[in-house]
Amino acid sequence: MTQLPTSSMVFFNKKTKVCINEILLLEGNINYTIVHLKEKSPLLIALTLKKVESLLKDHGFMRIHKSFLLNMSYADSSLLTNNQILSQKNIAIKISRRKRNELKERLSAA
Repeated sequence: MTQLPTSSMVFFNKKTKVCINEILLLEGNINYTIVHLKEKSPLLIALTLKKVESLLKDHGFMRIHKSFLLNMSYADSSLLTNNQILSQKNIAIKISRRKRNELKERLSAA
């Protein structure tokens, strides 16, 4: 699990900025995205998951399902089961069939 510098911030809008280290996963909900944070309660932002994915593409996030974007810094192969992975807050995240092998490869390479 690699740690990012604490100065890495992402601005979702003019008022909402989040340290990238704090983001565990992002969950798409129609035209909104729920940002699950490490130590704080989840944030609801008015951006689609696709737009958020483009903001975070260079920061080690992986789209593992059409509704989930996972921070690979907090992903661990021991938490991986056949079709889901558990996050640090014990949230079960579905993994799509097409992304399962890619996720396994990235976890074994880390």
